[in-house]
Amino acid sequence: MNIPEKLKLEYLLALDAHIDTVGKKNKEVTMKKIFEITKEIADLGFGEKDIHEIAKDEKLYLKYEQWRKDKKF
Repeated sequence: MNIPEKLKLEYLLALDAHIDTVGKKNKEVTMKKIFEITKEIADLGFGEKDIHEIAKDEKLYLKYEQWRKDKKF
């Protein structure tokens, strides 16, 4: 079983939002979203290595960029 692509894309979006965010309060909100998605992935039985692989997947990044454009994020 693989991590659902939707979760992967949401995870990358949360990471991008965190990187782009300025200010402590906003950083806390984006970090909370990252933790929520990470927990959801972990609840599916995936571990830290699987989560790290999301950020290393070049093909996924291409899909992510298109998904982000399509969703107008």
